[in-house]
Amino acid sequence: MGPDLLKLLLTPTLIIAATLLQRRWATLFGGRLVGLPLTAASSLTLLTIREGEKFAVQTAIATLGGQLAIAAFCLGYARTALNHRWPIALPIAVCCYAIAALTLSRHNFSLPALEFLVPTGLAATLAAWPALTPREVVSIPWELPARITVATVMTTLVLTAATMLGSRTIGLVASFPLFASLSAAYGHNAAGGPVAVISLRSVVVGAFTSSVFFLTIASTLPLLGALGAFPLAVTATVFAHIAVNLFTYGLKPRDSCIGRMNEWQLASSA
Repeated sequence: MGPDLLKLLLTPTLIIAATLLQRRWATLFGGRLVGLPLTAASSLTLLTIREGEKFAVQTAIATLGGQLAIAAFCLGYARTALNHRWPIALPIAVCCYAIAALTLSRHNFSLPALEFLVPTGLAATLAAWPALTPREVVSIPWELPARITVATVMTTLVLTAATMLGSRTIGLVASFPLFASLSAAYGHNAAGGPVAVISLRSVVVGAFTSSVFFLTIASTLPLLGALGAFPLAVTATVFAHIAVNLFTYGLKPRDSCIGRMNEWQLASSA
């Protein structure tokens, strides 16, 4: 299979497979499988093939730090959305992401430092999250085709600009939550700011899972090579995804360890 054909097929295949698994075994896998870092996994796989393992490791480290920029985006949108409409909330959130990404790009954080900073930053973001009463989460019509299109476009842009921008910058660019921003703006416009706030909280929770993938790749790729590191990273990420969802949501809505804005509770209480 040629690189161009692999680029076109890998990301949609992962998203479709995750969606089918979610519909069949959602409880077993713990929540939304589409919350896994599917776009990042395909992008890093293709970058490893095209640019080499060293470039992929540096990109993984940068993308790990990029989870803090995602948290800044989500918190910026959440705080703004409670009092303003999406044309104001979205630009403010983008500015928050840009400031965080610029700060990260100017400091060459080591992998051990990011192991501490990323989970701490994500936990602090959840601690600062606005508390809301339960309400229904609004889904985008044709969510699966939209998700596939956005992910494929993002993967193509990452691969096209990788050499020009360098591993650190492309890792931060690739971290931008494009689909989440579109979904939040749609929900905000359709049903109000609180719906967007609830939607983006799940993105922050998902960043814990994504961090495991990037950390595993950055730690093991130089030692195990692509054939060893990527299967290990996928396995670790799936287990982390299950653990995070069980801790956050519990086996049943009432079992949640984090009582605020539980997506399963919201869906069941509507």
